[in-house]
Amino acid sequence: MKIALISDLHSNLEALQACLIKAKALNVEQYVCLGDMIGYGPDPVATLDIVMSLPNVVVIRGNHEEALFGPYYNRLRLLVRQSIEWTKSQLSEIQLEYIQTLPYQQNVLGMTMVHATSDQPESWSYIYNTELVRRCIQASATQLTFIGHTHQPRIFYEATNKEITSVIPQAEVAIPISQQGCYVINVGSVGQPRDDNNAASFAVYDTSERELWFYREAYEYTVTAKKIIDRGLPGLFAERLERGR
Repeated sequence: MKIALISDLHSNLEALQACLIKAKALNVEQYVCLGDMIGYGPDPVATLDIVMSLPNVVVIRGNHEEALFGPYYNRLRLLVRQSIEWTKSQLSEIQLEYIQTLPYQQNVLGMTMVHATSDQPESWSYIYNTELVRRCIQASATQLTFIGHTHQPRIFYEATNKEITSVIPQAEVAIPISQQGCYVINVGSVGQPRDDNNAASFAVYDTSERELWFYREAYEYTVTAKKIIDRGLPGLFAERLERGR
């Protein structure tokens, strides 16, 4: 089975559409969205509608979904809070109710799906060193853990001797998944990449072949940026799309 793993869409309709066109061409059979469907971008309603309609979709709660309802909102910068408030005003009651049901973490075919980390997923920690990777692996108790949150694609691998290495994956190059050791796999961001590459990022895992593929899809980011400005959202969110930061 081919599973498409998307994360950090951030209401970027054009980026999402580009990724889904590619996923369809790859004959993806299931979709997992690792959270942050909303925030920053100009199309929360359309983005959420599309995600909810994907075949066999599993959706995880991200920190931007959390900010719609909980005290986490107060931890955000002013510009982000403005985006969250505007987004909430756009969403329907059905969409808001749907978001409230989203889990922090879910097991899919023996793999852990979580937005930030399995180690206290509601804390929204960023994985940036080997100790945090190790904690995530221990909390997951599965060989594969898929995450987003940092907006940067990366693979962390813990060998059987407990040594951890990390790799920045190349697009459209097969990565064989060993039967040994454990992985924490960051699939990057569809809607707001932050690795100096403005192309949308997502991953596909082939469970039969045990191969992982990363994809970078160019899209009309200028269209998205113009809509951000036209809707009165902070201009910084438009500028970041071109820079991939």
